[in-house]
Amino acid sequence: MYNFKISGKLILLLLFFLLTGCRTSTEIPESGVSKKMAAERVKSISELRYTLHFSIPAERDSIVPAKAKIDFKLNKREPVILDFRHDSISPVKSIIANGKIAEYELINEHIVISASSIKKGENSIEIEFTAGDQSLNRRDDLLYTLLVPDRARTLFPCFDQPDIKARFSLSLDVPAGWEGVANGNVLSTENLSGNRVKLRFTETEPISTYLFSFVAGKMFKITQEREGRSISIFHRESDPERVGQCGVIFDQIFSSLKWLEEYTSIKYPFTKYDVIIIPGFQYGGMEHMGATLYSDRTMFIEKNATIQERLDRAKLIAHETAHMWFGDFVTMEWFDDVWTKEVFANWFASQIVTPLYPEVNHRLSFINTYYPASYSEDRTAGSNSIQQELDNLNNAGLVYGNIIYNKAPIVMEMLVKRVGEESFRRGIQDYLKKYAYSNANWDNLIEILDELSSEDLNTWSTAWVKERGAPVYNSSIIEDSVVWVQSDPFGRGVKWEQEFNSIIAKDDGKKVVIPNVDGRGYGLFVLDSNASQFLLNEFENYNPSVTSLSGKSIIDNEVTRASLLISLYENMISGSIPPGNFVSSMINYIQNEDNTLLFARASGYITGCYITYLSQEGAYEELENGFWQVLEKSQKSDHKTIAFRAISEISDSPECAMKIFKIWDDPSKFKSLNLSEKDLMRMAYEIGIRFPEKHKVIFDKQLGRITNADRKREFSFIFPATSPDGAVRDSVFNSLLSEENRAVEPWAASALGYLNHYLREKESLKYLKPGLKILPVIQKTGDIFFPRNWLRALLGGHNSHEAKNEVNEYLSTCEELHPLLRQKVLQQADHLYRTGK
Repeated sequence: MYNFKISGKLILLLLFFLLTGCRTSTEIPESGVSKKMAAERVKSISELRYTLHFSIPAERDSIVPAKAKIDFKLNKREPVILDFRHDSISPVKSIIANGKIAEYELINEHIVISASSIKKGENSIEIEFTAGDQSLNRRDDLLYTLLVPDRARTLFPCFDQPDIKARFSLSLDVPAGWEGVANGNVLSTENLSGNRVKLRFTETEPISTYLFSFVAGKMFKITQEREGRSISIFHRESDPERVGQCGVIFDQIFSSLKWLEEYTSIKYPFTKYDVIIIPGFQYGGMEHMGATLYSDRTMFIEKNATIQERLDRAKLIAHETAHMWFGDFVTMEWFDDVWTKEVFANWFASQIVTPLYPEVNHRLSFINTYYPASYSEDRTAGSNSIQQELDNLNNAGLVYGNIIYNKAPIVMEMLVKRVGEESFRRGIQDYLKKYAYSNANWDNLIEILDELSSEDLNTWSTAWVKERGAPVYNSSIIEDSVVWVQSDPFGRGVKWEQEFNSIIAKDDGKKVVIPNVDGRGYGLFVLDSNASQFLLNEFENYNPSVTSLSGKSIIDNEVTRASLLISLYENMISGSIPPGNFVSSMINYIQNEDNTLLFARASGYITGCYITYLSQEGAYEELENGFWQVLEKSQKSDHKTIAFRAISEISDSPECAMKIFKIWDDPSKFKSLNLSEKDLMRMAYEIGIRFPEKHKVIFDKQLGRITNADRKREFSFIFPATSPDGAVRDSVFNSLLSEENRAVEPWAASALGYLNHYLREKESLKYLKPGLKILPVIQKTGDIFFPRNWLRALLGGHNSHEAKNEVNEYLSTCEELHPLLRQKVLQQADHLYRTGK
């Protein structure tokens, strides 16, 4: 005789089978959107339309009543599975299917409607429900949706997969005085009772669910019309100087649209292009057609913005605009290919901004933008391939990272070179026409380009796109020629095909291999001790204003200098160059570097190297003095700004910290620095840590200086993380473990970063265990970049053996951690395995 129990879950499953007519052919859907279910649905559903209505209350804590009418064709009669991950007690009020009350079941984040309520052919389902709150991003007088990658299902019932496109018709019921923006134009406005307004919007073209969007709230609106095209910018900025930047923003949007229309031979494929600039927005931007969202941090740049910051804004605008064709018009079939839309957007952005900044060396800019960022993850044990396996869309956010955003454009550049620019352009035009308002994958593009090229693109693509890691190169000199041996860091025998140039230099009669001087090679180019010392000396003694008796320096060319600077840093990271030697060389180098992009890159390397490898030894006066020399002698305002921001982060000697405090206390005495409000806020955080006795004074004075209400809230949220009182810091940390206190993710990440500041490494070690433990919750409740940003903030200030042990213990005991999330931990903890020994 067997003793057994019937679980509650089993009873629920039995009830489900009864409600669906015991259709044993229909499997119970798992949570999320599985690849298997998505593949089945896309075969059976067509001609999909959503008619949606949301009633937005003025109070941020009130529920959002909503209605959905979903019309579609079904090629056979079967249960319909809608995705709906609700967060309310009573999410569904009623469901009417084809005019009758429907039989349905809520199970595993789905609404399963019985086949008895469904018919073959045309179906119409009407649902009254409470909108999910997770993706509404609610503030006191502002609300915006952000549904990428699989968050549409957290807002309303839908078929939430990118390859089932639909037309959307939307209406919003909002408080009077609020603006409403959506994918379509405002079709009508109706005054309602209770001081409310109903807005109806035009139907969209076919789009994926993750691109559906609306924004409602108190905003200002600026509109410009050029050549028959009207674009509006919605914002909440009160500073006239920042608002004045809208003219430049309009210029770059219009020029990006024109460039893409000419390149693709396809007119802008959507009804409108409007922009909403949001304080504390999670990303740089999000490409909802008709309602593109941008962060105020990147769009409203400071008055002392560097050339890199101006370039970054232009690239961001071009990036999001390119998505209108690559991602919105033609969309990936599944989020394992999300990188295809990102690589197109980044690569085309680099082409679009070239004519806007003729004074910039754009080959240098390309190297500087993409290579270091890609290496930061590709060099780690958590490296991932560009195209990744994805079993379920509830893990889709984990495929995002530096590999798809930064390695992919490098690979795209290789592809263009292999195919040829004209053939590539023709292939892109064919690709867009073939898959217009539909879906495609990377292999579809390779098939088109393969017909236009004699190259074996499939073999090349497999290594670069479908395998992880970066090649490692070791060199030797044989008969005055450089011989390179490529190896796979993961021991799989992968061979990466690429071309790059190297040279042989002579140093005191010795031959030295100088790798990748054209910057076109990707990977770790191992420098032997002679090459390392030779290049450290070249950078340390670099001075273009002094003519060397021995002729030109090997690093006179800007592209060569960028490539070798990156190689030196990567060799330092890999352990072949002592960090102190690297920093000493760089401090001397930046005194004479005239190129702002290279100056900023070297300065960032110096501060990163100091914090990670040298800060535990105490203040580094050579470093501090080096940056002060730049501040005193440089004639370039950009260089002064970059140097000052760097020294503000690492002012660890009492003398240096006091200098920073005095500048913050009365910036009018240091007009040559031209400090912005954001600069003063960042300084306040740093000096708040370094001057515990002045903490309250610093807070009160800085808060009083801030003019914008949103920035006041930001400063008030973050500053307590710098408190000298451990109990206050513990309270801040514990608050971040609650989802509602992570609503503005950039603020939450900043607060966590200051809690784990490198100057408080020992005190903050206790945050690592709970901070890692909550990671799956962070992934489930946060947006796509938040797990990475959370980990970076949590681990970035640590470099101890104890911190490494905490990470190892977490990884060894949390066996159920999703492989993609495990990779994120290894990527952001990489420095611990190099320093925490």
